Amino acid sequence: MDYSIIRIGEENILALRSFLLEGPVAWVPLHDQMQVDDETAAGYMSLLFGAFEVAVRRRFAPTYTVGQIVRFVADLRIAASEDANLINPIIAEDMVRRAVDAPPLKAPVPDDLTATLNAQVFILLYLVAEMDFDRAGLEQFIDEVTDYTEQWLAARRDEASTSASS
Repeated sequence: MDYSIIRIGEENILALRSFLLEGPVAWVPLHDQMQVDDETAAGYMSLLFGAFEVAVRRRFAPTYTVGQIVRFVADLRIAASEDANLINPIIAEDMVRRAVDAPPLKAPVPDDLTATLNAQVFILLYLVAEMDFDRAGLEQFIDEVTDYTEQWLAARRDEASTSASS
């Protein structure tokens, strides 16, 4: 992926706001716009990843126990009720662990993009509901997510330029 051309624009921020307020159905009308090209899709997905990372870190950082992470994934699956089968517990736990730099799982983690995206969406929406934002809190969260994502993209650009010059 060429991170040098990925930008977080106002349309990405508006889409994230809609997603956080309305859930995945909010992105249905934006599906064609998101799929224009890889870079456009990557802009949306980068912001979604940033929101996931910020939400998980808010919940678990700076201190946590592995037991809290395991319990969180179990509670998430219980809350998902009939959709619990869409959340792979190993993938979900691994994603939370990575977000807070916890020790990795000893078990192998499946490489399944759909299961990873499902876990990311369920975890993010669960944490946002748990935070119970008012309007100002949601805007502050979105600003934090945008800043985090911009920094994350800048780090990917730096990595790419460093490896290209080596």
